[in-house]
Amino acid sequence: MPQPYKTLASIAILIVLLALALFYLYNNFHEFKQLSLKNVYLLVPLIIIFLINYFFIGLANVFILKPINVNLKFLEGFQLAIITGFYNLITPFRGGMVAKAFYLNKKHDFPYTYFLSTIAASYVLIFLIAGISGLITSYLIYNSIGKISLIILGIFLTATISMLGIIFFSPSLNETKYSLINRVIRVVNGWNLIKKNKKTIFLVTLLSLSQLLLSALMLYLQFKVFGIQISYTSSLFLASLGSLAIIIAITPAGLGIQEAITVFSALTLGISPAESLAAVLIGRVISMLVLFILGPIFSVILIKKKWL
Repeated sequence: MPQPYKTLASIAILIVLLALALFYLYNNFHEFKQLSLKNVYLLVPLIIIFLINYFFIGLANVFILKPINVNLKFLEGFQLAIITGFYNLITPFRGGMVAKAFYLNKKHDFPYTYFLSTIAASYVLIFLIAGISGLITSYLIYNSIGKISLIILGIFLTATISMLGIIFFSPSLNETKYSLINRVIRVVNGWNLIKKNKKTIFLVTLLSLSQLLLSALMLYLQFKVFGIQISYTSSLFLASLGSLAIIIAITPAGLGIQEAITVFSALTLGISPAESLAAVLIGRVISMLVLFILGPIFSVILIKKKWL
C-alpha cells in the first residue's frame, strides 16, 4: 500500500476508535463518574518507572547493534529510544523507526537495508517472553477464578510456538506484497543476524523480561491511582497481551489499539471497561507528557552533538 494511503488508513482507524470511545463514554458516563483519583502520589513513581523502561529499551538497542559494529553510548541509546517513542506518537505505522534508521545511517553509517531486520530480531525475544508470560499468568488466573479466555490463551500459545519455531529452525523467508506479513518475515530474518551471539541474546532477553515486568507494575499502579485493586498476576497478563500488540501498531503509538486490547482483555478478568479504560488512559497521559517534553529536546541534542 502506498504511504499516503497508509497514513489515511491509520488516521481513519484512529478516528473510528476515538469515536467508539466517545460513544461508550457518552452512554456510560455514570460509570466514569464513580471513579476518582484516590492515590495521586502514584503518578510520580509511574513517571520514574516509565523512564526506567525506556532506559532498558535504550540498553537493548546498544546491545543488539554492537555485534554489527554500531557502537552506541548508553546515554545515546536512551535518548534514541525516547526519540523513537516520540515520533511513534506523532506519526502512524511506528514512524519512530524511520527517525531511528535515519539517525543511525547519518551518525553511524548503518545501512538502511539492515536496519529493520536487525531491530526486528529483538521482537523474537519480546514475543517469546510475552507468550510464555501470558501462558503462565493464564494458568494462574484460571486456578484463581476458574475461567480464562480461550481466544487470548490461543494467542499466547501461537506466539510462543511461533517464536520457538523461529529460534530453533530459523528459516530464511522472502518478503511478500503484504505489509503486515512482511513485518513477521522481517522478525524471522532479523533473528538470523543475531542468533549466533549468545551474549547479546542473553542481555536482550534479560532486558525484555525486565521491560515486561515493569510494564505490568506500571499497569498495576495505574489501576491503583483510582483505588482499583487488581493482582500483579492480572496486570502481567494484560501487559503480556499488550506486548504482542506491537505487531498491529497501525495508529500513532498504537493509540486506540492498545487501549482497546487492554479493555477487552480486562473484561475476561471481570474488570469493567470504565475501570480499565481509566487506568490505561493514565498511562497514555504519562507517556505523552514525558515523550512530548523529552522527545524534541533529545532530537536537538542528537542532531547537534557528534558522538565519539
